[in-house]
Amino acid sequence: MKDSCKVSKSTTNHRIDMNKSLDITAAIHHFESVSQFLRDDYSGARELCDVTLRFDDESIPAHWVMLAAYSPAFAEKFRKPNKCFVLEMQPLDKTSVKRVLDYIYFGKVTFRLATLHEDLKAISYFEIVTLQEDVEKRLVELAKGNCVDVLNLVTANLKTIPHSPSTILLISDESVRDIVSILHDTYSTNRLSYEEILSLSTNTVITCLSARIPDFKKVDIINMSLKWIYERHLNDHKACKILQGLTLGSMTYAELVNLRNSLIQTAIPVTIGRCVRLKRRENDTLDIVFTYGESSGYQKPGIKPTITSSFTMNNDPTSGAGTPSTKTSRSPSNKFDDAISESWNVNLDDCNTAMSFNDEDLKRLGIEKSKKMKKKEQEEM
Repeated sequence: MKDSCKVSKSTTNHRIDMNKSLDITAAIHHFESVSQFLRDDYSGARELCDVTLRFDDESIPAHWVMLAAYSPAFAEKFRKPNKCFVLEMQPLDKTSVKRVLDYIYFGKVTFRLATLHEDLKAISYFEIVTLQEDVEKRLVELAKGNCVDVLNLVTANLKTIPHSPSTILLISDESVRDIVSILHDTYSTNRLSYEEILSLSTNTVITCLSARIPDFKKVDIINMSLKWIYERHLNDHKACKILQGLTLGSMTYAELVNLRNSLIQTAIPVTIGRCVRLKRRENDTLDIVFTYGESSGYQKPGIKPTITSSFTMNNDPTSGAGTPSTKTSRSPSNKFDDAISESWNVNLDDCNTAMSFNDEDLKRLGIEKSKKMKKKEQEEM
């Protein structure tokens, strides 16, 4: 009896405290099995897909949880009470959307420069910040070897004069600023050839004129753009529209409109043999001058540069940037990274793409269409 009592007492003393809990931590890559399961389904029969991205000629099944996890735009769509799981995607390129889905499901994707202007539209639609930033970083790196081609590429979708590049383009203001700054550095150090200047697309020139770069750099860009207008012998209507996209950060809006109008009145009509330029003085004023063009082969004797207008520019006096020489040497061509690029022959110089703005656009920029211009447009219609 005594022995049995001892056993019972010992057992009672070692009973488990039922108020305690067990903490279990899974392996580091625990959730990888979930994503792998969804990747396998997406790569295979897609039997568990619950959302459809519909195009004109094809529908792409996907998992809404994957789209919502990576795309803030889709997450917002699926949070709505009346959410729809059949999404119309006709405005976007089908192949570009598939590339973005590859990034979502597999974490890697290859973009080709030949179709990057369409891919950028899809990336912007999905609002995947990390993908957008990575693409823009690569574009800035590529621009260091060939800024003209990169600018022509990223401005291909420009449809109107931008108040700010990111409101119209599919890359951020910061990336536009960085790439245009590279263009300025290349131009101001005589590494941008005459042929490369002429190869700038209309959309690129408009974007450069509106880019948010320091004003001492902008003066050089304006002079390059005026040279581009002059050398390509643009008609007055087109040249006027391009100059209406000009911005300078140090000026008030009224001063900016005055500068635009003065440049337009001085540069137009585009006259063979006469080049308009901005000249920066030591007291931070800008003079609009015209002289006879170096590359035109025409020099009228006894004519000195003529100052037509002067504008004050509240800018950093330490810049010291002057108007660069127009005699440039061709920079060596750099091949794009084969991993993300291939040769492309897209016509990015459709001079009508960036010109399709209306009265409201001009009013926003502080410039009204003249009655003569309106009458001409009505006749063309």
